[in-house]
Amino acid sequence: MIKIPAELKELSHIFAINGKELYIVGGYVRDSYLGINSLIRDDIDLCSAVTPKELRKMLADTNFKVESLNESLGVMVILGKRRYEFATFRREIYEDESHTPNRVEFIKSLEEDAKRRDFKINAIYYDIENASYIDPLGGLQDVKDRKITTVKVPKIVFNDDPERILRLIRFACSLGLDIPEEEWFYAKQNAYKVCYMSKYRLKNEFEKLLTADQIYPDLLYTKDAHFRAMVLIGELDIWNEILPTMGDMKKTEVVDKKGEKIYEHILNCLKNASPKIRLAVLLHDSAKVKTLEERKTMFGSKEFVGVIVKNNLGLNGLGYSNKIIENVIKTIHGYDFNRFGFASKKAVKTFIFENKEVIENIIEIKTIIYNETTGYGKKNKSAEILRKIYNEMLKEKAPFELRDLAIKGDDIIKNYPKINIENIDTLLDKLLLWAALNPKKNNKKELLLVANKLINSKRGFYIED
Repeated sequence: MIKIPAELKELSHIFAINGKELYIVGGYVRDSYLGINSLIRDDIDLCSAVTPKELRKMLADTNFKVESLNESLGVMVILGKRRYEFATFRREIYEDESHTPNRVEFIKSLEEDAKRRDFKINAIYYDIENASYIDPLGGLQDVKDRKITTVKVPKIVFNDDPERILRLIRFACSLGLDIPEEEWFYAKQNAYKVCYMSKYRLKNEFEKLLTADQIYPDLLYTKDAHFRAMVLIGELDIWNEILPTMGDMKKTEVVDKKGEKIYEHILNCLKNASPKIRLAVLLHDSAKVKTLEERKTMFGSKEFVGVIVKNNLGLNGLGYSNKIIENVIKTIHGYDFNRFGFASKKAVKTFIFENKEVIENIIEIKTIIYNETTGYGKKNKSAEILRKIYNEMLKEKAPFELRDLAIKGDDIIKNYPKINIENIDTLLDKLLLWAALNPKKNNKKELLLVANKLINSKRGFYIED
């Protein structure tokens, strides 16, 4: 049963007093009908035949505020205790490959409004005042049949807006719906048009696909939704528009240790990876394949990692932040550290300290890839050593940040008045690493002794004459 917030009933009553109807449409209605609790999701879409101008006038002296989102499309925001997106019934006219229609007409017909949407499951309306569903295109039957079909002939729907192809995958995977043959055929026919999408929209949809299993985590039958989404991207042959290196992986004949094609290996690793390492998992073998293909060896593959990750995720790619890019690079680089478990404890501690932001990612990616390659149930010695020593460092309260260091810049200045101020940060970084390796000695007395040795070993750098 659909749950309606009290203020939404109040808003609907205002519409009714003015002789207008107010409807909820889209995901909130669909999810409620499926029994998914959407009240925790701040995403209630409203619609009506009321135009933006009429909406402002109607709500002028009420508890609700109205803001423009895209008034030319009739899209407004209604603000009460929560935020509601409102759209005037409209007909859309597409004349090119743009996601945005070239022209719109405001209309009175709910049935016509339904036809401009993407899928029937998203074209189910709920009349708030009369507490009833309105289903002009048969979306409720699609929900019952657990399938996703387009509101019009799929050839037209996907031609009008190629983003709907990625949305088809997202809804099918996150909700566990079947894609009928006709929809999939025309999705494939129009898939190349994904290249017309803006990088912003492409990244936004890709992120949702990569975390499709997290959209409705209570739906047990969609626990591998992200894996299915990546498989379908491959079937559409559009990796070159999203992550070009995955397109290369799909084409290569390189196999892993089990004799499995590297593309299948990557996707199988992804299946059991948590969201935080999925980008790294997708890209982790790309440099090795490049060196194998170009040099017939994996030696030197590390030098390619940064270039490949930046090309796929940076400004010329999907446009991820520098922080995410660096985390992905460090995670992939860290994957090969201490591969056979022979590094000294000091070397492991130093590695953990230098990779503190992503050490959990490194441990997980080591475990995931090892399990997929050798079989589940076996322990990865390298990952086990990293986990054990990292836990020891946490238990010993090893300082990983300057704020955890028992000495500050003022203490250095007090003891060394002629210290070069510009180089204090370098000194503190070295002291932090030392304290992380020797957490029981993280006190001012011990740290000043170490600082003295460091300063005297490179006096010209630290002390001003």
